[in-house]
Amino acid sequence: PLLADVQAAAAARECPPTRTAARAGPAASGSALSWSGVAYDVGRKRILEPNSHRLCAGLSCLIGPSGAGKSSLLGILAGRKSRGRLRGTVALGGVRASSAERRLQVGYVTQDDVLPGTSTVAEHLHFHARVRLPWLPQEQRAALVASTLTALSLTRKASSLIGDAHMRGLSGGERRRVSVAVELIAIHGSPRGVLLMDEPLSGLDSTNARLVVAALCDLVGVALPANDAA
Repeated sequence: PLLADVQAAAAARECPPTRTAARAGPAASGSALSWSGVAYDVGRKRILEPNSHRLCAGLSCLIGPSGAGKSSLLGILAGRKSRGRLRGTVALGGVRASSAERRLQVGYVTQDDVLPGTSTVAEHLHFHARVRLPWLPQEQRAALVASTLTALSLTRKASSLIGDAHMRGLSGGERRRVSVAVELIAIHGSPRGVLLMDEPLSGLDSTNARLVVAALCDLVGVALPANDAA
């Protein structure tokens, strides 16, 4: 069953307490993201067996064989699943969150980078800032885009076309970092914001994979080991 190994270790793992944990009870105490009894069926087919877990703030990794239901679980946690029958509850920061609330507070980077090839990196991020954060003043949106570009080492590519199959543009690793940047902008200001990524390193060479991991580690304040040849 999916998460069988990590669930066995979860009981011994305690997250640091958060201010909102008391509203959700001890099971979710201190967790950035937690779920209980989550199961998923499509028709008569069981996609996910009931499972529960909690993740502390920081960087976590979900590992399992092909077909185990990893993408389905991530889609459910991000509030993106509407087809089929869902059971269980999901909490953000220890507070139960509906699918609609999770769509606003959980960034979700899918396996495929869906990006407009004819836009520059900066244009694409400014577009998402305007559409998804319309209440922010223009100056704050511009500052947010600039800081996000810096955080993901994309400043030098801000004026570059993203590109596509017919137009030369960014490398695979750069495209993935743009996808991450879009979702980081979307969850800006959310006190319970979480970023989920589905197979973030698939299709990348070792250099670009390291750049993506380094950017993610930097965002959550985790030191990347000096000897990271593996």
